[in-house]
Amino acid sequence: MPRALDRPAEVKRIEKPTPKPPRAARPSALSVTDIENWLRDPYTIYAKHILKLRELDPIDLPPGAADRGIVIHAALSDFTKAFATGLPADPAGALIDIGAKHFATLEDYPEARAFWWPRFRRIARWFAGWETLRRGGVAALAAEVSGKINIPLGERAFTLRARADRIERLAGGGYAILDYKTGQVPSEKQVRIGVSPQLTLEAAILRGGGFRDIPADACVAELVYVSLKGGDPAGDGVPIDFKDGDANVHADRALAKLTLVATRFEDEQQPYLPLVLSMWKSRYGTYDHLARVKEWSVGGPDDAESGE
Repeated sequence: MPRALDRPAEVKRIEKPTPKPPRAARPSALSVTDIENWLRDPYTIYAKHILKLRELDPIDLPPGAADRGIVIHAALSDFTKAFATGLPADPAGALIDIGAKHFATLEDYPEARAFWWPRFRRIARWFAGWETLRRGGVAALAAEVSGKINIPLGERAFTLRARADRIERLAGGGYAILDYKTGQVPSEKQVRIGVSPQLTLEAAILRGGGFRDIPADACVAELVYVSLKGGDPAGDGVPIDFKDGDANVHADRALAKLTLVATRFEDEQQPYLPLVLSMWKSRYGTYDHLARVKEWSVGGPDDAESGE
């Protein structure tokens, strides 16, 4: 009877996947944005960088939050590059003019443009005031700065790459690393305990001499998220005020933690497990269906690792 398929003699919970690819297939270079996935959900690294699987957008999918972030980042990047040495007489107007060129890509989506363009104009006006005040303490700055460092791992090295939204050389000494966020800004705790390590790892690259024209062992004076949502308020500068230690201490800690993780995954017996941090279970990941997360995680004990 077909109904017997729904009444098996034994109901057995499947085990989570434990892929163990050979060392040669394991990535020897990742970006700082990939490291968060590596710490929270190593299976994502396996599917994306070893199996080379990429998610395809549905046909005629309207622009989403990621597209909005790309447009706003591009406008701010162009503005910063154009006026790195000095602001124009009307910074808000200049940024709006630059933004208009990037928002032209949304002409085929009037609903998205009608919602996002007014928000961008609010962001531009807020950013102009914030930027004017901030430039008073900045000696020099650069946008979209690429950098990398190598981490020796015995037989081979692991390369950590980054593309920092903005790096400032401060008039009072040291450097500031800024990251523009159109989505949720990580909390101080998430950065401090290492589950959101983007800025601290960029700081580690800076301290390691990985960004051009910045000497090794330079001091990182500040790590800042710039929240850009276009609501009320339209934006906010959110410096990470660590409860213990400073940006340099946490950069060194983030690099040490990454070195341990990279070393561990050099062992071919180390699997790329899904969802190794239980806090990560609240989201749906791109590759969760491949990892069959709903099948092994529902109705069973929570055996997720706590992470390091």
